[in-house]
Amino acid sequence: MPWFKVKHHTGEIEYQFSLSENALVFDYLQKQQWQFQISEWHPKKLSYKTLLIFYQEIQNGLQSGMPLNQTISHLSYSSSHKRIADTNKALLTELKKGVTFNDALMKLTTPLASPYCHLINAQGTREECEQSLITSIKQLDTLLNWSQRLLKALYYPFCIIQIALIISIGNQFLQADTHSSLLNNVLPMLALYLICSSIQLVVFYQLHQGNACSWLEKYSKAFRLTKLFSLLSSTRKTGVTIQQSLKRMPAYFQHQPTCLEILKVFYKLQLGQNYSSCFPKHWFPKESAIALHSSGQNGDIERALHLATQEHEKNWLKRVSLLEKLIPALCLFIAGGFVASTLMALYAPLLEVN
Repeated sequence: MPWFKVKHHTGEIEYQFSLSENALVFDYLQKQQWQFQISEWHPKKLSYKTLLIFYQEIQNGLQSGMPLNQTISHLSYSSSHKRIADTNKALLTELKKGVTFNDALMKLTTPLASPYCHLINAQGTREECEQSLITSIKQLDTLLNWSQRLLKALYYPFCIIQIALIISIGNQFLQADTHSSLLNNVLPMLALYLICSSIQLVVFYQLHQGNACSWLEKYSKAFRLTKLFSLLSSTRKTGVTIQQSLKRMPAYFQHQPTCLEILKVFYKLQLGQNYSSCFPKHWFPKESAIALHSSGQNGDIERALHLATQEHEKNWLKRVSLLEKLIPALCLFIAGGFVASTLMALYAPLLEVN
């Protein structure tokens, strides 16, 4: 279903989610509202970064003593971010229809970020909602922090690549003595420069928005396990049982083998099997494996989950540190290739004379 922008004759603007424009017109006519203009609205959906800003603004409103609905109403007019102000207006309209906060927010977030809408406990008290917001903010902040670390590691080597390419283009331009040689030598280097610059801009943008998480999830087992146990820990803090937490987990992952693995654990627990036989061995390394085995005797899995979370976070931080060293080294190697080709072109005439 599409979103629509409704502008009333008073100047008030509403954002409505409806089956069609005709259905929306009929709804307004039933309310005896006659003067309005309707146009289709394509909202800029919230990514990891903008969802984090949205949660932080909601948290500030709750901390000032306002209930959730009043906070959303206030932010729809006072937020300094236009995208978030429009999001709050659309949310307020959906809440008035009786749609839950979580379902309404999911319609306004990207597919990657939408599962994090379920972490908010909007049906409980203000204190419970605020606590769930703290948990959600921590989760999103951690994801963005991992992307930011990789982004910072790329600043220097990407600059070196830019300088090396500019030097190569300048060298080709100086060596070109005819118009044809200028076209043959300089244009390919300019094309290469544009391609490299475009790739760098895309990488910078994706890392800045926190979208590196989807790449890391696809290729890093350590990242997937860290994310899984971090989310399990967060959902357990909201009072959700381990089985309910596992049932929700596949929505947070795009890696299909991981989703199937989680569902297998969930159904085994549903069948009444003990913890040690339900969970894959690689989920609980080292000391957490002993704690998991003990949980089969006393039924308490909290210690095993805590130890596994710590172990996976430690392993992932080691991988991030390694990536922060390997990626710049690889980029510098590429830059060195451009510099080497430029030096070869400069010294080639001297070598021929000798």
